[in-house]
Amino acid sequence: MKNQGKVAEAFGIIKQAMIEDSPGEQGSYAHVWHCNIAMAVYDECTTDINVEDALRIGNDAASRFMKNCFGVVTKR
Repeated sequence: MKNQGKVAEAFGIIKQAMIEDSPGEQGSYAHVWHCNIAMAVYDECTTDINVEDALRIGNDAASRFMKNCFGVVTKR
């Protein structure tokens, strides 16, 4: 990838911003990312399963993504 260094730097900046903004708290930068990811998953699930399961799956998927990608722990 031509801009691999720039991409890595950008992810590092985003990750640090999330860590510094209390990622476990509602309204934080990381929490906003979490909510957007969770709702995208939720929207895809609601045609096949009930709302409660879709919310659980969406939030679990978002938490996993945030931990794997940015090293932060978020909750719904």
